[in-house]
Amino acid sequence: MFRSALIMLVGALFGSCSTTKAAGTMIVDGEEITYSAEVESNVNDIEVDHTLVSQTDGRVAAQFEIENEDDFPIRVHITWDWLDVDGIALRKAAGESSDRYEVIAGDEKRLITIQSPTEGAVTVKIKVRSIKSTL
Repeated sequence: MFRSALIMLVGALFGSCSTTKAAGTMIVDGEEITYSAEVESNVNDIEVDHTLVSQTDGRVAAQFEIENEDDFPIRVHITWDWLDVDGIALRKAAGESSDRYEVIAGDEKRLITIQSPTEGAVTVKIKVRSIKSTL
């Protein structure tokens, strides 16, 4: 009883977590490879949902919906890391960005799409962080 009350209190203090995942498979050189996307938001007013993942010509694309459940705009910082088939994080190429900022209006939903930088990138881990706008 005490433990569940403590977990609820910690959740209320630090916000809720919303996570969404998607996966698929493709054949590469006769071998079945799983590709996937996981999106996580640790922000109370930001929900992530409806993650899709697909591949075309060996390149993986992840798409997810982000929703601002607050009445005020929120500036969102989205970061991601691509992993290879063995789960090893891929090094970023010079000039390649692995983050972006979006301003999501109050009660707005928006689709975000992220494309893999190479054919070797098959898994993406996406994190959503935000700061309330003072606009």
